[in-house]
Amino acid sequence: MSKNQKGNQKDFKYSQNIGNPKLQSFKTEWDLKKLYYKSENDPQIEMDVVTTEKQYGLFVKKYSNLKFLKSTKTLLNALQTFKQLSNTNGHKPAYYLSYRLSLNSADIQAQKRLSLLEERLTKISNSILFFELALSKVPKKQQLVLLAEKSLFEFQFFLSNIFKFAEYTLTEPEERILSLKSQTSRSMWVNGTEKILGSATIKYKGKNVPLNAALMQFMDLPKKERHQMWDACIETLTSLGPIAENELNALVIDKKINDELRRYKKPYTATALGYDQNEKDIETLVKVVSSRGYELSKKFYAYKAKLLKVKFSYIDRDDAPFTLPNASFETAVSICRDAFYEFNKLYGSIFDEMLKNGQIDVYPKQGKGGGAYCSSGVHVPTLVLLNHSDDFSSIKTLAHEMGHAIHAHRSKEQSVLYEDHSIITAETASTFFEAVVAEHVLKLLTKNDAIALLNNTICDRISAIMMCVARFSAELEIHETIRKEGAMTWQEMSACLTRHFKAYCGNSVVFAETDGHKVVSQMHFRMNFYQYSYAFGSLASGIMHSRYKANPEFAKNVESFLTSGRKASVSDIFREIGIDISSEKVLEEGLSILEADIQKFIDLTSK
Repeated sequence: MSKNQKGNQKDFKYSQNIGNPKLQSFKTEWDLKKLYYKSENDPQIEMDVVTTEKQYGLFVKKYSNLKFLKSTKTLLNALQTFKQLSNTNGHKPAYYLSYRLSLNSADIQAQKRLSLLEERLTKISNSILFFELALSKVPKKQQLVLLAEKSLFEFQFFLSNIFKFAEYTLTEPEERILSLKSQTSRSMWVNGTEKILGSATIKYKGKNVPLNAALMQFMDLPKKERHQMWDACIETLTSLGPIAENELNALVIDKKINDELRRYKKPYTATALGYDQNEKDIETLVKVVSSRGYELSKKFYAYKAKLLKVKFSYIDRDDAPFTLPNASFETAVSICRDAFYEFNKLYGSIFDEMLKNGQIDVYPKQGKGGGAYCSSGVHVPTLVLLNHSDDFSSIKTLAHEMGHAIHAHRSKEQSVLYEDHSIITAETASTFFEAVVAEHVLKLLTKNDAIALLNNTICDRISAIMMCVARFSAELEIHETIRKEGAMTWQEMSACLTRHFKAYCGNSVVFAETDGHKVVSQMHFRMNFYQYSYAFGSLASGIMHSRYKANPEFAKNVESFLTSGRKASVSDIFREIGIDISSEKVLEEGLSILEADIQKFIDLTSK
């Protein structure tokens, strides 16, 4: 539900379901003092880190002699002790200080404390490298025996992951070096860019507007204002281009070095393994989406261009015959609450608790990070960051991030080893809840508003599937080019991104040289091939929602999916609910659902 054009349109009138529990009041800022620590000088921070250091030290003292490998019984005892290390709070201060920086990139006290803390946490983590390294060296014949051992059932997936990574694992001194250098070779580069982007502004209508806020808002403005704000963004992005150029080249070369040391065959091998997938799954996705998927997006843009009698610029591609009303955050909350409670009362109650506890930071401000995200971890409160503007698209953003939050909450049904979740399942959960909310709202709209909503839903899915595969392909080309030629200018990176955007948009969309300039600010390009996960998630969630609509009993499968955490591979988690996402046929099924929506839009607008 994005790309609403602000103007003089009315506010969306919504009457909440009086049958749901009342929500008297809620907070719109993170309550970090209540949820985490009172300040960066809170003595509890040091207490948590020191306690963690002691527990890790005891583990090292007990098991560094590697005698835990003598028998199944000694291994089981060691694994159970290792599991308890996850119950420490040593990582909690890092979350807290990172959140402080998300709210204010110029928070120098948080930055200083986090830098020192990360050094200590790295040393803590490195101190037990010997444990997983020793397990990775277990002969393959013995690996099979351990994976079949009933007493080790709880640890089977944990062990299988270690064995899977064994061929890419280095010696302990080498692993220590890679871990230690990650802060200077990667983290500090990314943090520096985020800080610069967070403090950057644009001149718009005589005012200084935070760049990150503008990049979130410009697509939702009326056409003339949209281009004015985008032009202002381009001016600032251009000035930041040389900074991003050095940073991105450094990140790519650092990854190249790491990949060569670990003997990863392709730039995205590490990502596939880290996301509990394999390279073939990614390649199948790219193949299906860049063929049939791209044809669908070209068809949709061509039809709209004919309908509206225009030739779209890239930033106008999501325009529709009608615009949606405005929606305040209070309205967005009411809509999402009702949709969640209607689907499963538990999901509505999770949302209420996060609102009341100050776990959602709502509005943009100077220095605050751009975009929106949900952050969760073991034994720490889940937080959602938004940059809400009073447009209809913000309902979708809230639904998306709360989908992540609900997934994180339900994943805690797993043991501490598996209460995390893969990026793929995370993006599936978020887009599934987008669909739940969109379906709820659709019933309340006039025909014209329904057409606008359908347009926005289709555009969002094209962005999540086709555009994200285009970004993935551009990122791959950037990595391959830098590995071959040594470097790329930021202008070459921008042109590369534009070229891949053209591939999924077709001839009905006209491109400018500057349309790829978001490579400067798009933090996803700093996350090593993360972006394909949106495509997987959107296709899978579309299938899940379609099956739920056909049979409401499928809600039980959804709950099973959400509570799976990271107990198995992505493919196995989906297979448990009857979806084989490694199959071309299933990916085609997901595209067919999108195609049906496109046809519905054509039918509604051609009458």
